[in-house]
Amino acid sequence: MKKLFILLLVPFLFGCEIQYDGNTKLVIKGSVVDRYNNPIINKAVNLYVSRDGGQIPFLFYIPTETNYIGKATTDNDGNYVMVIPQPRYFSEIIIETNDESNQLNGKQFRNIALSNFTDFQYVAPISKLYSKSDLANLTVNLNNINSTTELLKLEYIGNIPNEIEFVNPLEEDYPNFIQNLNVEKNQTVILKYKTINHLTNTTTTNQANITIDNSNTVNYTLNY
Repeated sequence: MKKLFILLLVPFLFGCEIQYDGNTKLVIKGSVVDRYNNPIINKAVNLYVSRDGGQIPFLFYIPTETNYIGKATTDNDGNYVMVIPQPRYFSEIIIETNDESNQLNGKQFRNIALSNFTDFQYVAPISKLYSKSDLANLTVNLNNINSTTELLKLEYIGNIPNEIEFVNPLEEDYPNFIQNLNVEKNQTVILKYKTINHLTNTTTTNQANITIDNSNTVNYTLNY
């Protein structure tokens, strides 16, 4: 019986690997610009297909797998095109733009699914890269001054690189409060936050203005 169970598992193991349909092609298009929306030419754009790992208790562990499957270089208009075989049994497609000179920030578009393609084509959001010298590191310190109040959500509005953007929102069982991020210098960042008062069972949405000067680091304390 044990041998039969193992034999039945073998097709399952191979089926969990990332596979590709060699007869079906996907086209990915996009563009890369600077902070002034000028095209960035000769910029490498990479594409990865990833599959989350998993585990069957006491039997085996399937590790996370990431395949480097596509690469393109932007043209004189900052545009790029990639053609890849259609993947199967995968978790997400990732488009990544890095800067080997280390003068610009990187950019990733993650959690891209086949449902985002129309007629086997996907037009990616514009990758806007900022010069690192134009960015400040903002740290928001959360200070709970009321024991009956709980923070539910944080949202930042302004010129923010957002090095990682999720094309499809992640499903999370708990809120993920980003407290450290890069923002453009010399601006006002609006911090919107939602709280709930468990004593009165009421939710409130507020906002705070954070002044970003020409400093490399900015610290802000949010009292709630």
